[in-house]
Amino acid sequence: MNGGIYKNKRFSIVIKWFLTIGLTIFLGLSWDLPAFSQNINPQDEEVYEVLEELPPKVIKNLPQDINDQVAYFIKYFTKDRREVTERWLKRCTPYLPYFKTIFREYGVPEDLVYLAFIESGCNPFAISRAGAVGIWQFMEKTGRSYRLKIDYWVDERKDFIRSTHAAALYLKRLYAIFGDWRPAVASYNLGEGRLLRILRAKNFIDYWQLLNSGSLPLETAAYLPQWMAITFIIKNPQKYGFQPLEPKALEYEEMEVNGGVDLKVFAVAGRINYDLLLRMNAELRRQITPPGKPYLLKVPQGKKKEIQDNLNRLQLKLIEKTTSDGTFYIVTFANAELSEDDLILENSAQNQSLTGSKNKQSRKVSKKSKNIKSSKKDSKKKKKAKSTSQNTKKSKKR
Repeated sequence: MNGGIYKNKRFSIVIKWFLTIGLTIFLGLSWDLPAFSQNINPQDEEVYEVLEELPPKVIKNLPQDINDQVAYFIKYFTKDRREVTERWLKRCTPYLPYFKTIFREYGVPEDLVYLAFIESGCNPFAISRAGAVGIWQFMEKTGRSYRLKIDYWVDERKDFIRSTHAAALYLKRLYAIFGDWRPAVASYNLGEGRLLRILRAKNFIDYWQLLNSGSLPLETAAYLPQWMAITFIIKNPQKYGFQPLEPKALEYEEMEVNGGVDLKVFAVAGRINYDLLLRMNAELRRQITPPGKPYLLKVPQGKKKEIQDNLNRLQLKLIEKTTSDGTFYIVTFANAELSEDDLILENSAQNQSLTGSKNKQSRKVSKKSKNIKSSKKDSKKKKKAKSTSQNTKKSKKR
């Protein structure tokens, strides 16, 4: 009996030793790894932000005439909701060059990219109460039908490039159904099946006739004038008291990395703002590259070599993660206590434009990663940093 226990322990030690050697080979690195750990993986929660819906009283007070409706929403976005509009402008601007290029590729009018403002404020983490996700607010079924991958590890509805290809294809299909961009835009909000049923039931031949009939849900009736209003504002922001848009795109390059690696590893290796890297790769639901195969990771332009050069300087370990898909070994930091300052290092200006509100947004993301504390060499400083971090209040925003 005792001999059996001894053999089991010895077998367990051998397995751990092989896993340690395997990790070294896996990343092609040469550091000393700490003991194998079975800690619960910190990234069990997805990063989501619930969308704030248009207040019902705003829709109920909508004028009848379309021109008055557009003017109504221009006032709403520039006066009543000015702070939100400013946040949208800052967050959306770095994405717009990509959106416009993709829409042109599919022959979709460029101005339709501004639907992203109305859908989500260009927030890749946005989720509606109905369950639509991402910048373009795809429901799961619709997303899958446009070849967006959705599984435990990845949700491409949150990928700002792939989801935009899907949105352009969807809008192009809607135009093919209706032959008019106005009902096509309305059906992006309502769904083409439901809009077709309304048109057939009422025998309408003109969109304005439909709009003025009261047959559309109020949210859909307000959708087109909202898009038109935000388009006017974006094309001439200074006229409405906003700062001119900076045309600079979010510059990134792709690098092939191993699967099953904590996103924080790449952030620290490349000295990249973690929130920026997270938004570039928002499709990573667990903030981990999918285990078992290489993954194309988006990193800020010029950071690829720095990441490659610095990876072998990090102390990493394997942790075991059990999911509905099985058990996986994830590469993360040997010392799980990294400070927020360790992850907020560079690219701060670009990060602020993506979040629209740097301080609030960084707190929101750090709340999802609140296990991260200090990784200073001096253990006393580390304990002090940890104590300070635990007493710091966290906050959330939309």
